[in-house]
Amino acid sequence: MKRSFDSGSSPLELVALTALLLLPIGLGTSVYLQISNELAAESIARHALRLAMLENPERPSENIADAVRLFASNWQVPEISHRYWCSLSCSLVTLEVSVGNARAIQTMGLPRT
Repeated sequence: MKRSFDSGSSPLELVALTALLLLPIGLGTSVYLQISNELAAESIARHALRLAMLENPERPSENIADAVRLFASNWQVPEISHRYWCSLSCSLVTLEVSVGNARAIQTMGLPRT
């Protein structure tokens, strides 16, 4: 009976195999976090601007910060910033919301008086 000799290191092979198996999980988690931030930014921008327009159609800028805080707390996002501006004639208002690396822009028209 001939003995076979296996040369190699079991702990090294275990570490290499474990790293290869865990790599997709790490990549999947980062993709999930980015998609979650993008969905949160889109939703917060859309709903905050809509709420501000419904509360005060002539001057939505007065309520925009409260609306952004409200929807950001619903999404439980820790890191958020927003910027609000209107066009030259202020017929269009725009809200830009950033959550992490994700950014969303929502624009609505002001009612004509």
